[in-house]
Amino acid sequence: MAAACLVSGTACMKRGSVQRYGVSGTVTFRGVPVPTGTIAFEPDARQGNDGPAGYADIVAGRYRTHLGAVGGPHLVRITGASGDAEDELVDTTLFRDYVTTCDLPGQATTLDFDVPEDAAKRRRPR
Repeated sequence: MAAACLVSGTACMKRGSVQRYGVSGTVTFRGVPVPTGTIAFEPDARQGNDGPAGYADIVAGRYRTHLGAVGGPHLVRITGASGDAEDELVDTTLFRDYVTTCDLPGQATTLDFDVPEDAAKRRRPR
């Protein structure tokens, strides 16, 4: 299986009996790359999907999952911050827990997300 992944040029990882695939892309908010944040791909159990979640840090608007994600329907949870404050006590949150959905193919893929303006309204007051 590993040889097939390497030969086909796809980024796939197998842990136990769970097949994971690399997911990467960009995240923008208000038309600009999100400076820093996180993205999680959580299998959507309501759609019959299960398995481990895939996670990635967002850096300068780009992300790449650390261990990949399983294929199928997912909830996608995105958080973003400006990263401007030098003091860690200052809240630089652009938005929290923006949730959307996607259906990941059974192969490595690239997905771009544009977080809508109203996601900022859901952020915690300072």
